[in-house]
Parts: sequence; C-alpha cells; structure tokens
Amino acid sequence: LGNRLSEAGRRSEALTATEEAVEIYRRLATDNPAAHEPNLAASLSNLGNRLSQAGRRSEALTATEEAVEIYRRLATDNPAAHEPNLAASLSNLGNRLSQAGRRSEALTATEEAVEIYRRLATDNPAAHEPDLARSLTNWAWVRYEAQQDPSGALRATGEAVEIYRWLVTTLAAQFLSPLRDVLGLQADLLLRLGRMREAEAIRRWLRENPLPPDPHNR
Repeated sequence: LGNRLSEAGRRSEALTATEEAVEIYRRLATDNPAAHEPNLAASLSNLGNRLSQAGRRSEALTATEEAVEIYRRLATDNPAAHEPNLAASLSNLGNRLSQAGRRSEALTATEEAVEIYRRLATDNPAAHEPDLARSLTNWAWVRYEAQQDPSGALRATGEAVEIYRWLVTTLAAQFLSPLRDVLGLQADLLLRLGRMREAEAIRRWLRENPLPPDPHNR
C-alpha cells in the first residue's frame, strides 16, 4: 500500500502505511526472527525510500542502514535467498549516504552492490542483468556527484547502456526510460571530460527519440 500510495503522489499516506508495516514486522520478528526478519528488512528499505521522499534524510539513512544490516546477516547464512536483496539495499544505502554528503561510504556501498549483481548476473543473466544495469548507473551517479573518477564512471555507464540496449531490443520497452536516464548521465560525464561532440551526439539522439506515450497513463 505504501508503494502504491507513493506512485499516486500521496506521499504522506504512503509514509504512514510503510511505518505501520515496519512496526508490525518488527514486533513479529522479535518473536520469530527466522520467519519475519526478511519482511522487516524489506519494509525498512521501503521506509528509507518514503522518508527520503519526505526530506527526512537522516531517518531515511538510519532505516536503510538497518535493512542492510539485516540482509547482510541473512545473506551470510543463505546467499542464494538474500544476496539480491542485500545488493538492492546497498544501492539504496549508497543513495542515502550520498545525500548525506558521505560520498566515500556511498561509493563503497554502491560498488559492493555492483560486485554482487555482477556475480549473480554471471550465473543467471535473465534474472539479474537489469539489476546489474541499475546498480552500474547508481554507482556512476554517485561517482559523478562526488566528482571522482569520471573515466571509471563513464565506463560503468557504457556497460549499463550496453545491457539496456540489449534488453530493449530483446525483451520490453520498459527499459527505455532507464536507458535514457543512463545516457543522460553518460552525456554529463563526457562533458566533464571535455568530450563535447560525443556528449552532443547523445543529447541529439535523446531529443530525436523521445519516450513513447505510456498506454497505461491515459
């Protein structure tokens, strides 16, 4: 419900619903951690997102850090079940840390997310390549914000673009929007590196290839 309310722009109600979910799962996990800690971690990740949307960044960071802590412990005992969620929560943590100005820690978190997704995508590309592309984009964005290693960030966007282009061609148009996002970031990085013509070529492509109308949004 919190996620749906957020999508509808009803952010205050979304936050209330997500906070209630966390309270319930926390109580359940106290009595039966094995059964309910995964759900507690998931709801904490959602809470971090909702708090960030509300501008409550310190609380968002705290919730996301707790989610990572739980998923890391769960993944130690059962990597197959919990490493994907650990990687997702690490990406979220990178965003929260970057917002807090803790850029070095943000880079560490996002890089760990990429490492996990890369390993998972090697074994199961269909399931995890979209996540790898998202984490590469996030890692590059944190580097861009930190103004560190623009060449490394550019390589990461190049890898993400390659994955998204393949996904758009072979699977679904749902990946057009993230492809455009990472291309925009790639253009910004090229500008920072003084590669004006390449940046303008990407921006021209983005102007000439707008997103099609969403058939579900009429």
